[in-house]
Amino acid sequence: GPHVEADSFADGRVLCIERRLIRPDEALFDIAADLRARHPDRQELAHAISDFVYREMIYTKGVTDVFTTGAVAFSMRRGVCQDYAHIAIALSRVCGLPARYVSGHLLGEGATHAWVEFLVPGRHGARVVSLDPTNGCATSLRYIVVAVGRDYDDVAPTSGCYVGKGPGAIDSRQSVRITDVTYAA
Repeated sequence: GPHVEADSFADGRVLCIERRLIRPDEALFDIAADLRARHPDRQELAHAISDFVYREMIYTKGVTDVFTTGAVAFSMRRGVCQDYAHIAIALSRVCGLPARYVSGHLLGEGATHAWVEFLVPGRHGARVVSLDPTNGCATSLRYIVVAVGRDYDDVAPTSGCYVGKGPGAIDSRQSVRITDVTYAA
């Protein structure tokens, strides 16, 4: 997709632009309407969306790929973390709640991971509510953010081309250590 400057994500309108991977279908519109009606509080709505996706989906590798839309994954009720995130973002957008896709690592899991940051409006600007619909929980210090975007297309964890003889393989390792700790007041 087109490049978006990181600072532009402070403007929630950027997170309402229609995108192929997170375009809702009729089923997601209906679910969003129900969730919005039952959860008028925006923070509660963010949690309800994430919890809904967690309950409805079955984590299944190999049934989707990076081109699968959230609506298609939801129709199968199967997929992986990026699908869970796309479904949650699609629902959030229909509800008028800005949300963004986070690509990173969940320490101890050994692979890349994706989750959602909801931008909940408040009296003093928007607050980020970071939730993992794949695991049905709020994020913690075990979640390492690598990139934030509108959907997978903005922040694919690997990209590029390999030209050469024979098959290639990608290998990665994680090594994390605390360098500094600052506690919020």
